[in-house]
Amino acid sequence: MAASAAALAFQAKRKNLLSLALKKDPILPRIKQAVSFVHDGEPPEAHSAVDESPPADSHINTISQAHMPVDESANTTKISSNKDSITTTSSTSKTKSTTISTKSLIPAKAATSFSISPIVPLVGVVTVILVCGAAAVFLPPFLLSLQYPDYSCFPGCWNGGTCSPQNICTCLSGYSGDRCQTTICNQTCINGVCADPYKCTCQAGWNGTYCDQPICIPQCVNGNCTGPNYCTCNVTYTGYLCLTPVCSPSCVHGYCTSPGNCLCNTGWNGTSCDEPICSPSCVNGNCTYPNVCNCSTDWTGSTCSTPICSPTCMHNSNCTAPNTCVCSSGYNGSYCQSPICTSPCQNGGNCTAPSVCTCPTTFNGSVCEFPNCTPSCQNGGTCVSPNNCSCDTTKWSGTFWLFYFILAVCSFNCSNGGTCGPTPQTCTCTSQWSGTQCTTPVCSPTCQNQGTCVAPNNCSCPIGYNGSVCQYRTIASFLEIIQNELFCVFSAICLTACDHGGSCVAPNECNCTTSWAGLLCDMPRCNPWCQNGAICSITCMNGGTCVGPNICQCVKGYTGETCGQPLCNPINYDDSIGYLVPNATCQNGGTCISPYNCSCTASWSGTYCQTAICNPQCINDGNCTAPNVCTCNTTQWNGSLCEIPVCNPSCLNNGNCTSPGVCTCDTSQWNGTICETPVCTPICENNGNCTSPGVCTCDATQWNGTRCETPVCTPICQNNGNCTSPGVCTCDTSQWNGTRCETPVCSSPCQNNGNCTAPGVCTCVTSQWNGSDCTTRK
Repeated sequence: MAASAAALAFQAKRKNLLSLALKKDPILPRIKQAVSFVHDGEPPEAHSAVDESPPADSHINTISQAHMPVDESANTTKISSNKDSITTTSSTSKTKSTTISTKSLIPAKAATSFSISPIVPLVGVVTVILVCGAAAVFLPPFLLSLQYPDYSCFPGCWNGGTCSPQNICTCLSGYSGDRCQTTICNQTCINGVCADPYKCTCQAGWNGTYCDQPICIPQCVNGNCTGPNYCTCNVTYTGYLCLTPVCSPSCVHGYCTSPGNCLCNTGWNGTSCDEPICSPSCVNGNCTYPNVCNCSTDWTGSTCSTPICSPTCMHNSNCTAPNTCVCSSGYNGSYCQSPICTSPCQNGGNCTAPSVCTCPTTFNGSVCEFPNCTPSCQNGGTCVSPNNCSCDTTKWSGTFWLFYFILAVCSFNCSNGGTCGPTPQTCTCTSQWSGTQCTTPVCSPTCQNQGTCVAPNNCSCPIGYNGSVCQYRTIASFLEIIQNELFCVFSAICLTACDHGGSCVAPNECNCTTSWAGLLCDMPRCNPWCQNGAICSITCMNGGTCVGPNICQCVKGYTGETCGQPLCNPINYDDSIGYLVPNATCQNGGTCISPYNCSCTASWSGTYCQTAICNPQCINDGNCTAPNVCTCNTTQWNGSLCEIPVCNPSCLNNGNCTSPGVCTCDTSQWNGTICETPVCTPICENNGNCTSPGVCTCDATQWNGTRCETPVCTPICQNNGNCTSPGVCTCDTSQWNGTRCETPVCSSPCQNNGNCTAPGVCTCVTSQWNGSDCTTRK
């Protein structure tokens, strides 16, 4: 009885487990009535400690195990599953493994659960292993039996189908399948799925009853929509929406405005805008780029109108035609390299410039007619041939001067260190003396202003001058000019007596009486009126003094009869240099308005209106040399304000001189210091030379093409062979061979002296053979 009670308790636990699983699955309640548990004995003690509650997500395997057929003697069953099948394994001496497919049995809307049909009776003791990934849970063993199965089209007919007594679903129109689970469409949905009877649900980008019509948003303009947002354009248009017209051939330097019509860029012409325009036209060459001429040999210049002379015509001669020079006066030769000497150069001389002979060292003269003697012939000797003198043998001998010290005689003594010679009766003096006997002193520099050299470098100056060479006027001399009188010099007496009772108190200094003034007391003093009965009828202004009847003596800075006129050009005497400084007057139309103050016109400034005004000012170190006239450093700047930089040589090819000696080029076409180097983009390949912008000159024997990228094969490759490098043809070796792909290939060699005359074709040479390889007897 105890065992029976334990069995009943064990069965109750199993029934609770099944009920828990059935509550979690929406499909399994359909078979709930078909399952019951029966236990005949005690549960195995070995499993009494195993957790009896299944994992939260393992109820499918648990319930499915309830439907698995097992051997009655099995004590362990392993269950594994994937989304399409369930496998159970019984570990007995006769192991049974059962795999049941669930793909066709499980409706799409209940993909998380499954059942098995037809139902197979399950009996015996069952032990369940739940496998979930790498984990496994053992459930205690239980007995299972199946009573009164229900065959009413389990798990039911879908989409309104009805179940017949024969357990067959009768489907409504538009559905098919064992359980009416499949919708029906009259025609295949090409780019979609049949979701409802006779209706396709299309994929994105497709439309139409059968999802066979693509959608393009926005619509194709000049073409057809052949795929979702994909336009197949008409032959005359291209682009995403077929909006771009097509020009064939393409517009090289322009834009395709409508099919077959090009709008050319400036400087280009032609149907495909591939013909450059040169204006003016190229005279002796071809226009290869807008306003760029590729000149013929022997011509240059922007229009190929300038001939080339090689070598260049020399000495400012003119090249008038290719390799034809018109020489400047005084030159001749093929390139004017030879100067002309109207009188031929003699004695090995060379004509090195027009009428100029360059003589050898042994001759001289305009035409090298005179011999040279080095040193020169002395004492009246004559050079009669190179280094050969003819002498006066009565007085001299020797080749040049070997004995002249012996033969030269002076009948007097040479003074002050002088020596007799080199000629008779002559002295050779030291640097401080001169004269026949070296008695005349030498002053260097020479005494000026009639000064006398009284000893070497010692001048005795006349009255009125002083200085080491009498170069300065003395004060007395200066006053003599002013007063037109003679003053005392170098003595304590007055060479001209003091007038009107004045007394000589010092050399050339008079002490005058109260009525007279002046250096010699010869000027009357007006105090307050003129002396000697003379009355001043005028008033001396600006501090002037009345010194005689109607005579004013003005102070410095004023002049005129009454000292009313300011003086801007006073006489100046510079004591430091000892002579008069040139007078300074108001220049360039200026007016003297007060002592040393000039009022200048609008175009001049400065103390004496000597400085011109430039408005705007000269820049870049230019000098304003006249009103609004700038004198520039012409090696660097030019223009009215010296604002234009100078480039020498000038910038070529429309380059701009942006600073002295710096050219800014249109780098898309030209480069180099003066924009003399053309630019090719992309660059010329294979040693091609960029001879004008965008134009490559290739080694035509090996390369051609716009960038010298195309190899040249001469003669050309035949039979569709490709020239892959200069002089090398790559052939279709299955048909042709040879350096120019000129030799046909026969895969089966022609026999019996037959010739391969075309790919795979043998021409048999005798009447005895024929066939594709001449092996068949006639």
